[in-house]
Amino acid sequence: MTKTDRLRDEKLLRFRAALAKKPVIAGLKGIEHVQAAADHGILACFYLTGNIFDLRELAKVCRANGQMIFAHVDLINGIAKDSHGMMMLADELQVDGVLTTRSHLITAAQKAGLLGIQRLFMLDSEALQTGLKMIQVSHPDAVELLPAPILPYIASRLPQKLPPIIAGGLVETPEELDMVLKTPVVAVSTSQMRLWSYRKES
Repeated sequence: MTKTDRLRDEKLLRFRAALAKKPVIAGLKGIEHVQAAADHGILACFYLTGNIFDLRELAKVCRANGQMIFAHVDLINGIAKDSHGMMMLADELQVDGVLTTRSHLITAAQKAGLLGIQRLFMLDSEALQTGLKMIQVSHPDAVELLPAPILPYIASRLPQKLPPIIAGGLVETPEELDMVLKTPVVAVSTSQMRLWSYRKES
């Protein structure tokens, strides 16, 4: 096992432990909300939009707070969408991982020592099957399925052997969070700050 592989394994263990403790991931659209996420006990953050300069500052704050930070590389300006861009994220910005819909960026991120979370949009049955085939090839560390409210209806159609599943998008209430978390997901990502204080039913 290489040093990069060991580092990725350590990150994955930390990520799983963080989500087991707090199954809500904060979707951040600016650095101004990262402290609010920390105050609510959020241990993992997705940076969803913006630019590389804001990401640099946000990553510093997250590291200081003990939070893991993942960059949505498809939507953040200034990040090269190739192996060099992934290496810069790992070495210079020191993020923990990336979000992307692109399989080749999952592979590039993992080679750079980052965790790769593949986003799949479940628009219909065909999109579901296509997405499941994609992750068989890309082998992401986790999968984010969108929109989250569809999970209770498609959970029975998901294969048992999948990477950890995160649900994202269109969750508005604690009751909806409860419904989604009763499916085989490890966490829900949301930019709704009022949901960051959520505590899972015991």
